Amino acid sequence: MSDRRNPFGVPPEQTSPASPPDIFESLPVAAPRERDRAWERKHQNRKVVYRGVDPKAALQVRQIADELKVPTGEVARALLEYGLDAYSRGDLNLSPRPNPARLRMTLFPSKDAPARKVKKAGKRKPSKEEAWRVITTWRNFSPELKHEIAVLASDKGLDVPVGELVSVFLQYALKAYESGDLALQPVEKITRYSLALGGDF
Repeated sequence: MSDRRNPFGVPPEQTSPASPPDIFESLPVAAPRERDRAWERKHQNRKVVYRGVDPKAALQVRQIADELKVPTGEVARALLEYGLDAYSRGDLNLSPRPNPARLRMTLFPSKDAPARKVKKAGKRKPSKEEAWRVITTWRNFSPELKHEIAVLASDKGLDVPVGELVSVFLQYALKAYESGDLALQPVEKITRYSLALGGDF
């Protein structure tokens, strides 16, 4: 054999080529920032979440709020206060009926609801989403109004789901708004000032 060196061979002192540094390890990683939740904690009692509110009524509330350029929660609050006042005066009659499917009463009894539905074997049709699954959230809501509605809907009051009670109040107030009996007037609210450019005052 000859003493010639193999050009493709690895020198004896270097067993493997050095790997280049990983670029991802050299990139700086941002430190996780914790968000200050003080405002949310402070205003938690001014938020309300209802399940089972009529989606059409909730959509009308949002449309009115967009037209008046005010927060949706303020429109909902005004409509619910109107409905609650009408109930207190006796103008709105609420007569809950027994609900055969649940232990509570209902404000929307179905005409021919069987006590129990028999499920047929076979293909399942995609059922329409039940109203109680719809969740509605509003802000800028007074805790007193929230409490009044909860007490009225509880078993000490009408013993109905809160979403049904809110739906009835909204529907009553929306009819009054459409007929002109309820007027919602937006008030201009100045939140901050800005300086004029160029020193002109």
